[in-house]
This record gives sequence, structure tokens and C-alpha cells, in this order.
Amino acid sequence: MASLWKHPKSKFWVACYTDTTGRQRKVSTKIVATEKTRKQAMRIADEMESAHKTRATTTQIVRMLGGLVKEVTGQDMASMTVRGFIEGYLKRRKGEVKPNTFAAYKTAAETFLKWLGESAEDDMFRIERQHIQGFRDHLATRLSTVSANKYLKYLRVFFADAKRDRVIFENPCEDVATLKQQTAGTSRRGFSLKELGVVMREVAGTEWVSLVRLGLYTGQRIGDLAGLRWGAVDLVHDEIRFTTAKTGRVVIVPICAPLKEHLLSLPASDSPDALVHPRAASLGTNALSREFGEVLARCGFRARASHRKIEGREGGRSSARKGNELCFHSLRYSAVSMMKNAGISSAIVQDVVGHESAEISAHYTHIDNDAKRKAVASLPKI
Repeated sequence: MASLWKHPKSKFWVACYTDTTGRQRKVSTKIVATEKTRKQAMRIADEMESAHKTRATTTQIVRMLGGLVKEVTGQDMASMTVRGFIEGYLKRRKGEVKPNTFAAYKTAAETFLKWLGESAEDDMFRIERQHIQGFRDHLATRLSTVSANKYLKYLRVFFADAKRDRVIFENPCEDVATLKQQTAGTSRRGFSLKELGVVMREVAGTEWVSLVRLGLYTGQRIGDLAGLRWGAVDLVHDEIRFTTAKTGRVVIVPICAPLKEHLLSLPASDSPDALVHPRAASLGTNALSREFGEVLARCGFRARASHRKIEGREGGRSSARKGNELCFHSLRYSAVSMMKNAGISSAIVQDVVGHESAEISAHYTHIDNDAKRKAVASLPKI
């Protein structure tokens, strides 16, 4: 039986009802909770439950609720096409999120709208669970499981915002499960010194020389290295301070002798805000990863990637991306392996590269700079 509820921190009545699956639902009526408005709000709750019990179509439900909203509040229920809402959402969020996050949102939105085709011009309320599930399954045949699940995550964000704006009453993404991670495939590994020598010869004279050296000697991710500024490089105390984009953790990495020699050879700037790798910073993480993949392909360490476009994905591949043993992230593996092979403790290695581990973090002891300095001093020169 439908009922009303008021959250202690909200001024509105909440309609509580049971859907066809027996699941308890709660939807804000946007009617200020007073005894005078209880009857109006209760009517909305009853109508919502009735719609579920009679298995009314989406169109019937929206027409019914639209009439109720108009009758009770005097205002028309919000209505917007899928394309109109998503494009408006992107416009609002552009200055509110990081550029990389916005780029990911935009790519997911464009892919979804293209997949919908003419349905992208339908009202938002017409998008149901089967649409989201179909899109997810479509991606599963063309992208990696991780990428497909990320697109699903972004759709959940879009539709959750639409629900808050009362453009829709339920998020069709809520009950769509993510794809199960595939365990089979190629495992990443670190570079051997011989392989690193081949890579360094291939990238000679380019900014990649610096990125590879920093990747090896600091164990940091390519995005953090691309965004490195001279103000974070302390050549007096021989340390580099990173705030990692993935975890937000501050990592202080001692500068070993081979890395200091390299840094001193670079054209530095008087401004602490100047980028160490300006070209890399202008490209972004995804473009850098693809470019380094092409470097590895020229070295013969991996197959050349196909960039042929596929339906529903701009700039995509013709099938799900296959794993590669070697990529820029492999330098992180190399850094860890070299330090551990040199007899450096796992705790010190974790602190240097900034790994997150629930087990170690729970019993962590402070690693002082002298211990870390001694650790990186044993790394070989390439």
C-alpha cells in the first residue's frame, strides 16, 4: 500500500510505493510537507503504485504524472529530448570538472547518441533499462570490459542528473549490471634493460626520452609525468613532489644520480609553473598512450593498433582492445622490479611509487627520505 514519508532534512513529501518486482520505491513529490498538502501528495503515491501494478506503459505513466504535476503544482512537468538533455548537461559541466573527465563524458555521450540513432530525438522518459543494457552489450563486442563499464558509469551520471532535475522519475541505468571482468588475456610486464635500450634509440631527440627516464626512475604514471612542473622538482634537496591524479595522494620521490643528470640537461624555466614536458601536457593521457604504443610497434615489441572507425564509436577499433605486454605503464613495473631486485623492502618501494594497498597501508610505518634516497641510488643508468 502506498504511503508518504518526510525526510528530516527535506521539506517535501516523499511518495513510497511498491513496484511490480516487490521493490520499495521512494520518489520526491516536490510538494511541501504540510497537513493541507498531504491529500495531494498521497494521490501521487497512489497513482505511482497503481501504474506499477497495472504494468502501465512508460508513455501512460508520464501522461498520468504530467497531469498530476500540473494539477497539484500548477507547473508543467519537465520534458526534454535525450540529445537536448545530454548536450545541455555537457555544457553545464564543462567548467566544473577536469578536462580529462569532461573529455571522457563527451566521448561516452557522443557514442551513446550515435548508437541511439533517431531515438536520440525522443523524450528522455522513453529511455528504459533495455536501451541501456543493449548499449552495454553493443560496447562489449567492440571495447575492452573496462572501457565498456566506464561508459555505463558515465550514463549513470547523466541519468542521475536528469532524475534530480525531474526530467525523469527513475534512472534506467540503476539496475543494469556492469560486465564481468575477463581474467584471460595478456599480462603486463616490465621492460628488460635491453628492451629499454631499443626504446631509447627509437625516441632519441624527442620528449619521450625524458618521459621514459622519469617513468623508469620515479615509477609514476604518464599523466602525472606529462603534468609535471618545474616547481615540483627540487634539485637542491634531490626530490620530486607528485600529487597523483588517480588517487590524489602526495608522493615524494628522491632523485637518483642518473635522473638528476638528465634533469640538469633539460632546458629549465625561471617560472615554477612551467611544464617540464610541454608537448606531452598538450596532448593528454590517451593520446600519449597511443603514441607510445606506436613507438613500441616500431621497435617490434607489439602489433600495430588498428584505428579503423566502427559504428557507434568515433576513432575506435573494429573489435575489443586486446591487452599488450608492454606499454608506458610497464615502466612502473620495471621500477618496482629493479628496486626489489636490489634488495629494497616492499614498504619502501610502495612509498616511492605511490602504490595503494589496504594491507600495507593499515600497518604502515613512516618511510623517511634518507631510506628512500638510498633505495633509488642503486638504480642503473640507461
